[in-house]
Amino acid sequence: MRILVRVLLVVALAAFGVLAWDVWQLKGLRPPADPTFEGFLRAGRRGSLLIDAAGQRLYWVAGPPRTAMPYPEPVVYEFGRTGALLNWTPGTGDFKGMMLDAPVRRKGAPVGVEEARGWLRPPPR
Repeated sequence: MRILVRVLLVVALAAFGVLAWDVWQLKGLRPPADPTFEGFLRAGRRGSLLIDAAGQRLYWVAGPPRTAMPYPEPVVYEFGRTGALLNWTPGTGDFKGMMLDAPVRRKGAPVGVEEARGWLRPPPR
């Protein structure tokens, strides 16, 4: 009986550990306290950048989170021409955007950080 209780306790602790890991990984998807392009850079976020010049959008595409349940698509953050975060989608086609009621669809040409900085313009005063 003692062995059964120990086994159940180990299984419960393992399940709790996996759940805690997933929650920690998913919290890491949220935008940083400064939800601007420069704020993402200061926070050390990683990903690839796309500029959609026709749509006046900059897309930051981050890899999917490392969770127990796989995510089929990457996380996408959408910035306006001023560098402000407009919307983001947490990595699945089924979820809606996290700020607006519309999913983010990435498109555009790949660019580097300096090219993206040059494309962005400061907000009007």
